[in-house]
Amino acid sequence: MRKIENEFGFYPEPLEIKAGSIKVSPLSEFHSIVDSVLDAHENIKDDWIYAPPQRDRDFISGEIREQPYSSRVFSLPKTHMIEHAKATGDEHLDFLVWALSFFLDMRLTTTEAGFLDATPVKPGKIVDFVLLGQSCERAVELADSFWVTNHSEPRNARRFEAAVHALFLGQYPQALLFESFIHLYTAIDACHALTKALRPPKGDPPYGKRIAWMCGELAIKTPAWAVSPSVSAIRNDALHEALFMGAPLGFAASQSGPQINFRLEMTALVCRLLVALIGGNDASYLGSPVNTRQYHGLNLS
Repeated sequence: MRKIENEFGFYPEPLEIKAGSIKVSPLSEFHSIVDSVLDAHENIKDDWIYAPPQRDRDFISGEIREQPYSSRVFSLPKTHMIEHAKATGDEHLDFLVWALSFFLDMRLTTTEAGFLDATPVKPGKIVDFVLLGQSCERAVELADSFWVTNHSEPRNARRFEAAVHALFLGQYPQALLFESFIHLYTAIDACHALTKALRPPKGDPPYGKRIAWMCGELAIKTPAWAVSPSVSAIRNDALHEALFMGAPLGFAASQSGPQINFRLEMTALVCRLLVALIGGNDASYLGSPVNTRQYHGLNLS
């Protein structure tokens, strides 16, 4: 183990965290960096920043030309530094940043260009909880403990990261219903794979009962739609037959029923699954309903 540090971003608030061997602090030029993004960027709408237009150099003339499509993958300036005095490697810090992304409700990255299509520039767009008390420090401690405990099984950390990434992709404001549904369902599938790895079942639950099994294992209130075959059938149709809600992908104009908002409820379920899987045990949050737009307090202390 050795001390490792890395810059990450984008986060618009001066985050200060001290948790054991881990320290998070804003860069010295933090305020000017944030101002350069929030005040001068033309690609921001409703607190989401979108990928800029693709620009390519003409091989003959050398002229830079703007293409009629976005670059999709893009970068934002780093705003903070994360340090770990006893890190096992760079991947250790990367995992902690993924966990912070989830708990702080902002896509954060240590990479040069770690954003796809769009990302929030302010919290409040993805998860349905607000951290209470010292829960931010506790979230870092839980993430660090998860990494150490699962160091011999690195795929477990990758599954957590993948679920967080799919959760964020599922909130892309310009996504069609089937795109959000598939991203969120793959996040649930990643959580299922992680749950199986951490809590091996006596027998593999049938596909249609996976969500109910996970919720039972993690003390999460099972949504009514999770015990119905409809949601798994929708997933199977979309992935195997290119049909969504009975129509070709992209043609469904509404959800499966007026009483179910899958984008809202699947997002909320993934949030609860991820909190439980990383070690959060706030029974009030884990047992709260997923069919509401209400924000919940999350106490990890």
